[in-house]
Amino acid sequence: MINILVVDDERLNLKVAEAYLQRMSSDYEVFLCQNPLEVEKLVVEHDIDIVLLDIIMPIMNGTEVIEQLRKNYRLNDVQIIILTSLSDAETFKICFDRGADDYLKKPIDVTELQARLKAAVNTRNNAKILQKMYQRLRDQNSELKQLNKVIKEAQFQMIQKEKLASIGELAAGVAHEINNPLGYVGSNIETMNNFAGKIKQVVSVYRKSLEGLEQLGLYHKEGQVYFTNVREAERKFKFDFVMEELNSIMKDSGEGIDRISKIVQTLKSFARTGIENDTVYNNLNSIIEDALLIVKNEAKYTIDIETHFEELPELECNRGQLGQVILNILVNAIQAIKAQDRSDRGRIIILTESVQDAVFLKIMDDGPGIPEQVLGKIFDPFFTTKDVGEGTGLGLSISHDIIVNKHNGMITAGNRTEGGAWFYISIPLKKKEEMDNEINKVSINTPCILCQRHDGA
Repeated sequence: MINILVVDDERLNLKVAEAYLQRMSSDYEVFLCQNPLEVEKLVVEHDIDIVLLDIIMPIMNGTEVIEQLRKNYRLNDVQIIILTSLSDAETFKICFDRGADDYLKKPIDVTELQARLKAAVNTRNNAKILQKMYQRLRDQNSELKQLNKVIKEAQFQMIQKEKLASIGELAAGVAHEINNPLGYVGSNIETMNNFAGKIKQVVSVYRKSLEGLEQLGLYHKEGQVYFTNVREAERKFKFDFVMEELNSIMKDSGEGIDRISKIVQTLKSFARTGIENDTVYNNLNSIIEDALLIVKNEAKYTIDIETHFEELPELECNRGQLGQVILNILVNAIQAIKAQDRSDRGRIIILTESVQDAVFLKIMDDGPGIPEQVLGKIFDPFFTTKDVGEGTGLGLSISHDIIVNKHNGMITAGNRTEGGAWFYISIPLKKKEEMDNEINKVSINTPCILCQRHDGA
């Protein structure tokens, strides 16, 4: 259907034009307009294809109507045919300069009108085809831009993963290098502790012998000098204090070595994050404790970290990957609390439990929380609220990928009513293949104790 608008201030002319057009083709739907001020509105409202426009009209002449229509870029393809009894070239020039497409002289010749309309219809149809092609190209270009963005993001993420893998290899190498001297230092301290015990036993024998000799009086005046020298040396060098502290020092040194050893083992565990299929049975509480060991120094002066662990069944998972998720959340919480520049100590609460066939973890803090306007974007790749250079925006995106795609779990976040943020993680104990074969799957709506308690903490 071709929509045609006839514009003329004379009603009789409108009726004549309408009769001509209706006889020409049943494909023409004709609209009439006596008021030139309403032309643009009617063109938009009825999606007009062709405008037959009189030039000489009161209020607003035809050239002004043309100019008004062409100012609306959406109407650039509407065909405008001027109707005029004038024959001066200047009028035609003005009309065409302002955007007219064709003209018809009055009185209208039906054959000429038919030919002009046919040409206008073809032009209009071609314009519509071009517009559709242009829109399709724009859509394709938009899709290509989006695909290009996705490719760049994937490329960047691959680079980041390669960097993480390299850091992991480096950490594993450093851990190995530390582990070797750590082994013989630990062994030497154990040997020294053993030797210290033997020295203490020998000294005890010496002292008892010395006391016995003094009691027996088996010494002469010159020999008494040697006994006096021994007693004086013990007092001077605080021998009793040294022997008492030696055990404590050796014990503390042993505990320090054990702590270093545990940190090294934790680093080695985290260094295995890049091994995609390295899944074994682990205890989630143990993984959390490893992450806490890493962040302990960062938090100890300003933040108290509370743990409420329930006894959990072992979970088949990638220990390093889950450790990375927990570490990301803890580091974000610590940095957010520190950024507040507060006088009181911050607080982070970690809770775990097992319900039905899944384990659950909730991490809460009393920091500034997550701005509501970005809450739905925090798991998007490259999204970050940190300043340029302070974050890649991949931490939580990678965490989401690890939990949802690699462990078939769920991770959500929100804000606490009393202030601060919370992160909630659930991971099924069974693999996806096993879960798909069961009728009763674990529901994310299962009542969870973690959601019902400690929220007021």
